Amino acid sequence: MAEIEELKQISRVKGVDQYIIVDQNGKLLAHDIKNPQKASAMVSSCGKNSFAIGKTRLEYVVFSRENKKNIFIFPIGNYYLGVVKQKSINNIAMADNIIKFLKGLL
Repeated sequence: MAEIEELKQISRVKGVDQYIIVDQNGKLLAHDIKNPQKASAMVSSCGKNSFAIGKTRLEYVVFSRENKKNIFIFPIGNYYLGVVKQKSINNIAMADNIIKFLKGLL
């Protein structure tokens, strides 16, 4: 599985505004996000619930926000990666960029 240091490079992916990496218990492992404690609980909780429903078929979830800085959550082994996208990028392009990045780590 990708190491946390490698995952931190997500900040270089086109369209990424902020990121957070947590384990399945909500423990904060790395971040470049405002209010990381609140975000870690949200990413962990949403990750667990969403992926329990979708099982192995769900690649990510996206939460739309009025400010267009949508939040994406990706399962990565025993971790969840939360990403806040920049306003200027399309959701599908953002998801594709992150999936390509993650596949490059394998």
